[in-house]
Amino acid sequence: MSDLLSIGSSGVTAYQRALATVSNNIANVNTDGYTRQDVSLTANQPRQIGNSYLGTGARFDRVQRQYDAFVESNLRNSNSDLESQKPLLSYVNRLIDVMGDESIGLTTAMNLFFESARDLATDPASVVSRSIFLRDADGLAARFRQLAGQFDLLDKETRQSVETDVGQINALTAQLAQMNKQLSKNSSEASQPSELLDQRDLLLRELSSLVAIKTRFETNGAVIVSVGDTLDQGILVNQNISREINVLQSNIETGRLEFVIDAYGKPETMPGIASGKIGGVMSFRDQVLNPASDSLDNLATAMVREVNLVHRDGVDAEGQLGGDLFGFATEKSGQASGMNLVVQDANRVAAAGQFRVIDNPLNSGSAQARVAYTPQQFSGPTQLRGDLALAKAPQIATLPSVTIEASQGFTSLGLIPIGTKNLALTLQTPGPGQTLQVLTRDGRHLIGSALNDTQQGLMLKTSSGMEVGATYSTQTLNRTAPATYLGMDIFMGAKASVSLMQQFNATTGEAQAPLAVAAKLTGNTFVGSADPIAANTFQLNGQNLPALSGPLTLASVVNWLNTATANDPVASRITASIQDGKLVLSRPTSNTTQDIRLGLGANGTPADLKRLGFDTTLSIEGTTPDDLLVFVTDTAIPANATSSVSVQAQFTDIAGDMKQALRASELKVSFTSDSRYQIIDTRTQSVLAERNLVPDPLSATPSLSYRGLKLEFSTAPKKGDEFTIDNNRDGIGNNETMLALVALESERIMPGGLTITEAYIERVNQVGNVARQAAIAEQALQVVYQQAQEARDGISGVSLDEEASALVRFQQAYQANAKVMQTAMALFDSILQIR
Repeated sequence: MSDLLSIGSSGVTAYQRALATVSNNIANVNTDGYTRQDVSLTANQPRQIGNSYLGTGARFDRVQRQYDAFVESNLRNSNSDLESQKPLLSYVNRLIDVMGDESIGLTTAMNLFFESARDLATDPASVVSRSIFLRDADGLAARFRQLAGQFDLLDKETRQSVETDVGQINALTAQLAQMNKQLSKNSSEASQPSELLDQRDLLLRELSSLVAIKTRFETNGAVIVSVGDTLDQGILVNQNISREINVLQSNIETGRLEFVIDAYGKPETMPGIASGKIGGVMSFRDQVLNPASDSLDNLATAMVREVNLVHRDGVDAEGQLGGDLFGFATEKSGQASGMNLVVQDANRVAAAGQFRVIDNPLNSGSAQARVAYTPQQFSGPTQLRGDLALAKAPQIATLPSVTIEASQGFTSLGLIPIGTKNLALTLQTPGPGQTLQVLTRDGRHLIGSALNDTQQGLMLKTSSGMEVGATYSTQTLNRTAPATYLGMDIFMGAKASVSLMQQFNATTGEAQAPLAVAAKLTGNTFVGSADPIAANTFQLNGQNLPALSGPLTLASVVNWLNTATANDPVASRITASIQDGKLVLSRPTSNTTQDIRLGLGANGTPADLKRLGFDTTLSIEGTTPDDLLVFVTDTAIPANATSSVSVQAQFTDIAGDMKQALRASELKVSFTSDSRYQIIDTRTQSVLAERNLVPDPLSATPSLSYRGLKLEFSTAPKKGDEFTIDNNRDGIGNNETMLALVALESERIMPGGLTITEAYIERVNQVGNVARQAAIAEQALQVVYQQAQEARDGISGVSLDEEASALVRFQQAYQANAKVMQTAMALFDSILQIR
């Protein structure tokens, strides 16, 4: 009887615990992280009776967690991937709403800005149009700042989100370290409480939602957690020790966040976080927000640069050159958040071009002219030849051997650019037929000897630097001021100027006003020669010198010169003398205003000047008002031979601007016939160019160009027609600047050949593409996560149907075992009742 009662009792006890386990599953059906538990029953040790073994019942072995490590790891990974898309999609959609909004986005503001520029171009004199233009320009700058402010808000919000989530990571890893400490009390995972392991897995799942993790489990269930590329890198939890992640601002790239593990202990830099909620936020920052912010800054920089470039090129209502229309705050240079409007006065809006053309009201023709300026590109040299271009004082440059071919009879020394100051170009050791020639780009001959037809044909070419259609003129050849070209002080020969000597106080040593010293011209060592000097070979300060018979001696030359100047006023008389075997010309010491110029007459050459001991120097005092082409010609080269000459140069500076030089003058275009015209400087009456009006095959209307100025006519001008070009001093006669600003709307100045508006729209589209890709990825990853969750629930989840079935089964087994016990008791009672 006792065996039957023991067997029933063991069954009751086992199924009572099985029922408790099922009841616990049912009670925790909605408990987050709970893993279904199953009871394990084992048969008791059988008892041998005779030759057979009889069972002794069953016993409760243990409660088993229905857990699959691979399925759980897959769930964590899919959870990390899904959580990375949610913040990315959310923030990207917010960014699209900001950039595409009419009240915040740039498109509307840029359209208004260019539209007001278009209205101002139709009426540059309108104060109302100028005020509206300034209002819309200020609105555009404000829109850049507003949009940058929205970007900054997203930057701060995402940074705070990352910092908060990193704090959660640190809290979770600290809990996992404590969990490992609890798990270390048992040696095997099987002996650990199921609830403790459930808490461990729940913490890992929460951690995976923030950042992708790698895990390794010890035999007792303790976990090692890593966020590195391998389990040996970026360890956050190991045994009962956790390491914190710190968020730091990058020192290399502005706006970039860096993650460092244990920054204040043994720092370890984390690789980029690409998964989990933090990975999604970082993807948004690094792949969307920061590029969009940089693009906005670049767009603002391009807008400011291009608009200012146009505006500075214009003239305001006061006749002044325009300044910058936009600018940046000092502390925010090149940033959209610092963009502002510089011009506040409507009269300071540079709506007009720098030039204006005025038709003479007495013109017989009906042609109306329009002027524009575009920097002109010329063929040929752009500076002086070779090292001569580097001869800025105190440097002196020399070309020791410049070759001249007999086939041409000349060689180019390059271009003297406009704005060259105080040039001295010296021809050393010249041959009998060698001389310098200076011409403008339009063939105006300034210095040298008149060119024959052959020389003109060879030198007046565009390849030499000449204008198309240039014609030759000797009107200003070897003239003296003010009859020179544009009144410039240009001279070829030997020259000495009044010099200044610095003085110092004998007592204090302080610098005093410099002392002017009379001009003194000293030649090289004089070498006598047998040939005479013809009349008009030389000029002394514009006075032709008479002939001198040979042979030449230093004394005869001195006497010749003093005789030539004997009748000049004593106060200004130039006196010749001998000093150390050299010829010296000097002014009276009291004359500190006049220079000495020994130049070439009609019959003179640099070789003649060399006989007196002087080098021939091309001197330009002050600033050159135009580009000048310099040549060396040689009329004495034997056929099929070459000659050479040494050239030396020095100048004080080059600071020229062709456009401003043209504005400083007033030009008149005068038609001497229906097809021929002159360009005249009205200040000096210098004829700058004389050409034929050649039809442009690419244009239906006639036009002409001069140094970048382009004059377009509505119809062909007539003989006697005149057109004056000035600097548009009232700033309303030419809307060229506003037209250029309007044209900026369609100019492809941004990378990729885009306009400013297209570049902005392209950036909005790129953000939209990211949003669409994130939405698609989120849908796909949602399916993957659901599959992983279903796989986990299929193994570890609690099914009420299954638990109800198990409850009925275990209840029946419990009742059956209880019945066995009842039967055993009944049998025992029956035995006790036997008398």
